[in-house]
Amino acid sequence: MQPWASNPDKAKPVIVTLADGINQSQESIEIADGQCTAAVNMDSLLYPTLQTVSGYSLHSVPGGYVNRLFKFLGVWYCGNGNGLYKFTGSSWTAVYDHGNTNNERLWDAAMFFDGSKMYFIDGNLQLQQWDGTTLTALGSAPAGSDFLTTHANRFYLSNRSDNLLSYSGLRDAADWTSTDKYTGTGKITVETPDGEKPTGLVAYSNHVILFKKYTMHELYGEDSTNFQMQQPYGVGCVSDRSIVPTNSALYWLAADGVYAYGGGAVPTKISEPVKKYIESINQAYAHHCTAGTDARFLYLSLVTGSAQTPNVTLKYDLQGGRWWPCSLVATAYYLDGQTLYMALSDGRIVQAGGDTEAGNAISWSIETKPFSEGDETVRKSINRVWVIADIEVGSTLNIAYAAGTEGSDWNVVSTIANGTGQIRSTRIPVIVRTPETWYRLKLYGTGKVKIHRIVREVSRRNA
Repeated sequence: MQPWASNPDKAKPVIVTLADGINQSQESIEIADGQCTAAVNMDSLLYPTLQTVSGYSLHSVPGGYVNRLFKFLGVWYCGNGNGLYKFTGSSWTAVYDHGNTNNERLWDAAMFFDGSKMYFIDGNLQLQQWDGTTLTALGSAPAGSDFLTTHANRFYLSNRSDNLLSYSGLRDAADWTSTDKYTGTGKITVETPDGEKPTGLVAYSNHVILFKKYTMHELYGEDSTNFQMQQPYGVGCVSDRSIVPTNSALYWLAADGVYAYGGGAVPTKISEPVKKYIESINQAYAHHCTAGTDARFLYLSLVTGSAQTPNVTLKYDLQGGRWWPCSLVATAYYLDGQTLYMALSDGRIVQAGGDTEAGNAISWSIETKPFSEGDETVRKSINRVWVIADIEVGSTLNIAYAAGTEGSDWNVVSTIANGTGQIRSTRIPVIVRTPETWYRLKLYGTGKVKIHRIVREVSRRNA
């Protein structure tokens, strides 16, 4: 930052970018200049440029609370409180329908090793086998399983009511009874001193991980002759639907935040910047929290306050560790190649991408930290603010300021009602002469906008 000039009436320019995400881990005056206190529908995809998020287009409307979304043999499937359904291209038809609605039916699914069959459970059903035409209940599989994964040509099952991790016969998802020590089945007891029950199951980094609420248990090996359960880490998981494997790390939601695990080292908490969202989770329904990824961002949908299903969605920049709140509320995610699909809380399934939200302009906003320009002993005037931005045709940008460190008494000082449609920087002079010790800026609008940097011209008073 430039030092103050000896002449108190002389202004100095201060340049800042705004793409470092929201930060709730410190007092607002202590966070970095590039971080913000509030934001919606902005992200750091083009860091250090701040931009409006990508929109989405409508795929289909199965309806209900969709909690699982995936593809099998090129066909879309989704699970909701009624059953499991497949998409015919124009409508959704039942593969399994309970005939009633229960939002605690949380579906899990996995494919056979050659991709020819799909298997699914919902916490109550016997393990079901589906080949695209015929549905078969596998009667020898453990009943009432909640969690399903595959590793080393075996299926693994566990549930919320006991401490058993069951595994199938080698290359045979229907075999849960054979006893051969190399190819047969078995059960592994996974105990903790306080009797915690399983909360999630995943295969990652060439081993199986069984989660409980406060612990993480890793199983290495391929059969009963070499299975080895490692000493557990003291980090658990509250929702199996929040577990997201990526090429670089495994991510999930624990009782106290979001963790990343690269294998072989203690998991690292990454959610301090959004701690107020984490603290507001309704722990009684935390098992409904869910997550997904588009390979650049991790999306996390939380159940907060008195809600019983997801009502808040955040996104985390995997390249820079920056958190951004979103206005959409997703209840399930599926990455199809490089395209992310999401089930929304209103029962729609959408495809990420585009400049609108299914035809509606994207509304966005960001509120900066309180600025004092490095001197908290004198009052300052904002003489001019230049917002270096690209504003697409049909988009809007409003600039407002507020005195002090908090509050919502915003004064709008500039509005651009329609962008030019040309990709060029727009300098917006703003004159704000009321002297204050602290001041904040708010930028908001609709449509596609890129904000490259802000240049503040500030002078001090009564020095």
